[in-house]
Amino acid sequence: MEQMKSNTRMAGVDVGKSWLDAAVHGDDAPVTRFGNDREGVAELIAWLKTREVSRVGMEATGGYERDLRQACDATGFEVVVHQPMEVRLFARLKRKRAKTDALDARLIAAATAQIDAVRAAQDPRLAELAERLTAYEQITDQAAQLKTCLEQTRLKDVIRRFNGLIRTLERTKAELLTDMLRRVEAEPDLLARFKLLTSLPGHGPVVALGELIRMPELGSLERGQAAALLGVAPYDRQSGQMKGQSTIAGGRSRPRRLLYLAALSAKRCDPSFKAFAERLAAQGKPPKKVIVAVMRKLIEAANLILKRGHPWTKQPAT
Repeated sequence: MEQMKSNTRMAGVDVGKSWLDAAVHGDDAPVTRFGNDREGVAELIAWLKTREVSRVGMEATGGYERDLRQACDATGFEVVVHQPMEVRLFARLKRKRAKTDALDARLIAAATAQIDAVRAAQDPRLAELAERLTAYEQITDQAAQLKTCLEQTRLKDVIRRFNGLIRTLERTKAELLTDMLRRVEAEPDLLARFKLLTSLPGHGPVVALGELIRMPELGSLERGQAAALLGVAPYDRQSGQMKGQSTIAGGRSRPRRLLYLAALSAKRCDPSFKAFAERLAAQGKPPKKVIVAVMRKLIEAANLILKRGHPWTKQPAT
């Protein structure tokens, strides 16, 4: 493993709305700045090639990194997308307090050099679907906010405007969902995975799309890894004589939000999951822990059916 690391040149890119600052790990040359546009990304790719870089790290920045990541994937670079919290914690570990774009680029390069496992290149079909799903989720949130506003006003003209906006948003949501389903149906491999996911309790089209698009690793994970990836795996808190409660942490928040809704439905409507939830409640588990346990059971089931290629069959209540 160490030999592999020594033969791999790492670069870090600090991504901003307008600029891309790039540094090569272990290289004392000044950090180089490129524009965050088509021409700038092309120049950065060429710059990375001349320096024989094979792995590129960047920070997730709410979409500003999207074009760069797609270009790096298409070029064949190994790509590591760090979560902002990971980079901040790495900076604390290295006792780095100063913060500039150039220093961040070097910090990201150093953090990238510490990564052993690199995710596979992003499927461009899923990248496009992810943008559409994000738009669907954002519109859902906007509609919910407007409905809250609607409860707080009695003015007829304002109510009329709010209702018009809500109808428009609901119509756009429906169109986006129909479009995503049509695109999935046009891809046989994605459609097969989608159908397997919809066989699970509580998994309607939106939940299944969330797992299909945002958790492409499902079906290739070992037992327990899917729950950890989603962020519903319990982690022990014990040190010396201190024995704290196990807690969940990290994971992918967007598919977790959808799976929460699936868990509510599964524990209410599916006999097996309902019996499982009731058994945990009878043992004194608080309601939130029961829901998390159901979510954990569901995501592990999703990984299992995708691995085996067989749909979920209803289990008897036990």
